[in-house]
Amino acid sequence: MKNKTLLVSRLSSAVNAISALLEENGCEVGAVVSDEQSARELANDTVYDTVVINSPIEDSDGVDLAVTLSKNTICGVVLIVPSEKAAHIGKTVSDYGVVVVSKPINKMLFRQLLGVVQAAQKRYAGLSRENERLRSTLEESKLINRAKFLLMQYLALSEERAHKYIEKQAMDMRISKVEVARQIMKTYSSKH
Repeated sequence: MKNKTLLVSRLSSAVNAISALLEENGCEVGAVVSDEQSARELANDTVYDTVVINSPIEDSDGVDLAVTLSKNTICGVVLIVPSEKAAHIGKTVSDYGVVVVSKPINKMLFRQLLGVVQAAQKRYAGLSRENERLRSTLEESKLINRAKFLLMQYLALSEERAHKYIEKQAMDMRISKVEVARQIMKTYSSKH
């Protein structure tokens, strides 16, 4: 599966060269835009694995865009900048995980840096999914505990008996414990 990439560049000549370089390295350029606003909108509407920004872009130097996308999405961000600005911009964006490549682009170095960005993005995406799974599990656990508390309060059950009641209802009705908990909440929360 190819790495889905958003390319931000104001120069059409650079678009062709960078697109070719990306495709050589296993990326599929999903969209090309020339300005910050369009890039932000696309990144909010579509999940990209990587965003490559060829600075400067139409309305800015691309630094704020790179930082914003790195902070608010799971995509890896590569910022291509003029060589005289690379060190300064690199210090500005490195804390946000943005990788800076200086112009003219060294193909071998670009390939290596792109590989690092892609590996980090995959790891971050995996951690993000795991975090969401854990958050969901925690929310479900909280809901079940609130339902147990209501059973203890209104039916004078012990915590263990309330837990067994929820498990039995789930098994008998062939629904999840969370669904049973929601039904209990609906029934007993209205009695407050």
